[in-house]
Amino acid sequence: MVKNIKKIIQNLESDDPPARRRAAETLGEGDERAIYPLVKALNDENAGVQDAAMRALISIGGEVTAYMVLPLLRSNTLLRNTALIILKELGEVAVPLLYSLLKDKDDDVRKFAIDLFGEIKRGVDPSRVVPLLGDVNANVRAAAAKALGVLEYRAAVPELVHALGDEEWVAFSALEALGDLMAQEAAGEIAALLSSPSGVVRFVAIETLGRLKTASVLDALLEYLPRASEEEKNAVIKSLILIGITPEMADLSDYLIAMLKDGDWNDREIALKGMVALNCRKAVPYIVDIAGSLDPSVPGSEERISLLKSAINAIDAEEELLNLLESSDIKYRGKSFAIEILGETRSKRATFRLIDYLNDMRRDLRRATVEALGEIGDPEVIGHLLEASQRDVDAHVRRSAIEALGNIQAKEAYTPLVDLLAVERYYDVVEKIVEALLKIDTGSLLADLSRYNSNVREVAAKTICEVDILLQLADDTEKKVRMAAIYGLGRAGTQKAVAKLIHFLGDSDPDIRKTAVVGLGDARSCSAELFDALHDDDPWVRFYAIKAIAFSCDEEKAVFLISSMFDDEFIPVVMSAIDSIKQIGGREAYEALVAHEGHPNPDVQEKIREALHSL
Repeated sequence: MVKNIKKIIQNLESDDPPARRRAAETLGEGDERAIYPLVKALNDENAGVQDAAMRALISIGGEVTAYMVLPLLRSNTLLRNTALIILKELGEVAVPLLYSLLKDKDDDVRKFAIDLFGEIKRGVDPSRVVPLLGDVNANVRAAAAKALGVLEYRAAVPELVHALGDEEWVAFSALEALGDLMAQEAAGEIAALLSSPSGVVRFVAIETLGRLKTASVLDALLEYLPRASEEEKNAVIKSLILIGITPEMADLSDYLIAMLKDGDWNDREIALKGMVALNCRKAVPYIVDIAGSLDPSVPGSEERISLLKSAINAIDAEEELLNLLESSDIKYRGKSFAIEILGETRSKRATFRLIDYLNDMRRDLRRATVEALGEIGDPEVIGHLLEASQRDVDAHVRRSAIEALGNIQAKEAYTPLVDLLAVERYYDVVEKIVEALLKIDTGSLLADLSRYNSNVREVAAKTICEVDILLQLADDTEKKVRMAAIYGLGRAGTQKAVAKLIHFLGDSDPDIRKTAVVGLGDARSCSAELFDALHDDDPWVRFYAIKAIAFSCDEEKAVFLISSMFDDEFIPVVMSAIDSIKQIGGREAYEALVAHEGHPNPDVQEKIREALHSL
């Protein structure tokens, strides 16, 4: 409640615009005495005062406010638009007062009332709008039709069907309303509009038939398609697809292909749905060509390529894809796309056609080929893949060939891949060799890891789950191998693994201690030794100990332990504590953060405020 409301109302007459604006804002918490002065303030010369008065009236709300604002609908454009905003925001309370406006002499006022009914919705009696379909003003009739659809008043369907014979704009609104109402009973009358002289009416009729999704109009749309304008053809196709086309409608293929080639991506998506429904194999080259025109590095391309791929996978497209391998008209990206799909579908027929591409000048085609051959898994290509893994000039292709050999689990590839370990320079290729060897013969590789260089041992430690081998590697002479094995022990999470991780908490190397802390978190080990790591001499060990405890321990214990770190001298540790407590959430977390709002570091204070705001 506003005190000294009379004085504040007087301030609305101040010569100082900011004072008038502040008065209007304050009156938003007032009572009905403020309504009339605020209505007058809507006409203030200052836009800020006008806006404040409008918001204040909305805040006060109520039937009296609605009643006082109604006359502004007959005022100038600014006040009229302001009144519409206020009445819309007041909502249901304004509805009874608007009914009388349906008989107003002013065409605009009648239309405003109908528009407001459509926006407010709640508490509106749609039956009182129906007579306005016969209003003398076409704009009012159109507004009435639109509102009846928005208000979901199915009882008005007969009157809306009658309105289809009205002026173009009214018929347009009636069609939209019938679509909103899913009035399938009106499908016949809507289909009759395909012979309308109005292009607008025909177009909206076509779209509405699609929205209704009733098979009863399929014949009418198919019959109209040959004589439809170019713009209408896409609309007809879209509606046919929405209703549901069948393989018997193969004559639509050419229309779908044209839509795919020339349409935007919304049109293309619809065309692809139709092609899938028709199993339209002759569309495959066009789909592949479009895929080849897309640059994967451009945002949005991946999603579109996935859409195209899904369509081809749903079509019986193997023969067409194989033929494209011989075509010189397809862009290399398109060919790569076709090869990828043949691999994913494990096309045995593609195997020997693909071998020729292992010697192609284009790296991306060679890479797609070895990946596809790996997925197809034909043992007869192992020799070709081995040659690519050893001789291809491109490391990416070698890497993909090695991965393919692992996927095939080719026993005869084991020894050549072991030999390759001794000469391969790139770490990521070494990773793929080790992964492939583990897939082909895990036991042979792990039997004597010590014979291999440190890179191989490190990759093995990152990959394997055998605890006994990880325990051996955790004592390796190379630090990077030890750290990889410690992380692996965290993944394993067995009792033996956890015991070894706890042992490493006493290591003299802080990097090893840090890795052990992370491993204990991965193993979900909420142990006393992990708690002790909160007091480690190295700040980064403390930093990761906080995260491990938040990950491993029950919420109450974790919050209690972590909140003790707010006094740490290393600010990143404190920030880690705040983040972890925020992620845990709950009453204990909130109280722990509140208790440290007065932290001496301003950055920490800000971080705590942000965390409290999010809880």
